[in-house]
Amino acid sequence: MQLIIELSKFTLYKHLKKYSDIAYFLVNYEGLSFNAFDAFSISEIETLFNMNVNLILNAEKLFSDKELEEVKGLLSTRIFDYVKYITYSDFGLKELLIEFGYEKKLIFRAPTYLTNHSDINLYNQINEYVVVSTEISCEELTGVLKNVNKPVIIDLFGKSTIFYSRRKLITNYFKYRNLEYDSKKETYSVIEELRNDSMRIIENETGSRIVEPHFHCLAEELVNFENVSFGIISLESLNIKQSVAVVDAYINLLSNNNVEEFQKDSVAWGEFLRDTVIFNDF
Repeated sequence: MQLIIELSKFTLYKHLKKYSDIAYFLVNYEGLSFNAFDAFSISEIETLFNMNVNLILNAEKLFSDKELEEVKGLLSTRIFDYVKYITYSDFGLKELLIEFGYEKKLIFRAPTYLTNHSDINLYNQINEYVVVSTEISCEELTGVLKNVNKPVIIDLFGKSTIFYSRRKLITNYFKYRNLEYDSKKETYSVIEELRNDSMRIIENETGSRIVEPHFHCLAEELVNFENVSFGIISLESLNIKQSVAVVDAYINLLSNNNVEEFQKDSVAWGEFLRDTVIFNDF
């Protein structure tokens, strides 16, 4: 298994480029990406391309007809030419990308879909790769992977969005409570009535999403996985030092299969990660 690292910052690349186990870097672009943070500019994406960095573009948002027309305007920027693959979840975008000759770059990624091998095998036939859902247990994932018809991609580390709406929920809340706050800040959290976990709520051009409170990671079960080409590490809300520590731990795990060492590293993460790391919870 090789790694796909979601670049949280342009400068993070220079700290990670030494790792040969990183196959691709996943980048975000405003207007295309879902679950995006620290969106890259086209010039930054072009710069990485010219440095021979293998890139995957997050184009996972849901699009209206008007927004799909706007995507056509990006064709002249060559943004889709600068990347090896494009992750998507909207079939309207898929048809548009096929129309313009990008069918060999498509990775289907929709975290609540692809929870069984029959669905995965169907989507595998119409995409270069698919990303298996994070909404199943490790035991279910192990069973699913035994029955896929070609290798897939899985999520190794990060936080999932547990609620999404295209509505501007924070803006509406402040409006009707007559509060003068900036709805675009990423410092807001919500707490369920019967729970204690604080969950970030984020509003941007794609709408509003609530992010799970903990980082989740797969580790000891990796030895039982079959038919996995790549694992994605998402570094949202981590600084460069924290990001390098997480990636380094996974590089070591993949090279020596020493789960005990990996878990010791995760204890150290707890000293600087804002949230708890939970094992075996995908």
